[in-house]
Amino acid sequence: MNRKHAIVAGFLAASAVFFGIAYAQGPGCGPDGKPGMQRSSMKQGGMMDPGARVEQRLTRFKSDLKLTAQQEPLWQAFAEKSKAEAGKGFQAMRERMNDTKLVTAPERMTQMQDIMKQRVAAMESVNESFNRLYAGLTPEQKAAADKHFSNAGRHRHGPGRGGPAAAEPRKG
Repeated sequence: MNRKHAIVAGFLAASAVFFGIAYAQGPGCGPDGKPGMQRSSMKQGGMMDPGARVEQRLTRFKSDLKLTAQQEPLWQAFAEKSKAEAGKGFQAMRERMNDTKLVTAPERMTQMQDIMKQRVAAMESVNESFNRLYAGLTPEQKAAADKHFSNAGRHRHGPGRGGPAAAEPRKG
């Protein structure tokens, strides 16, 4: 595989990982578990706080799973790993945006590749702890987890906005 194909493959793989992490940090959820921007997940300047978002998503997911006391240590390991990785991608992006040093295009590409490698490593770490949790779930809990993650990275929109309702023909 030549270098160009390797770079493209790397970007595609990193994009898939980014969307996986974005799911874990998903849109802010209200107390009712519905997505939407909530004041509690806002930082100064109107930026979403990745830590608050992941906390909301984890709370909702844990509620869906209905964990037993014996499963709690597996959950805690997964939740701690998810929280630890929550803001790293945004931090790297902010640092890159604030970097005023002029670099060549190949140097910038290398920087982007390094950031993506870090995100892949973070996702692998979260995935490892999730796999341990998943292995300890009952079949019903696994079905709930499968359902929870079936919408990973997808944005739910209302009719006419590209969501499932938009794909159906309008009546009347």
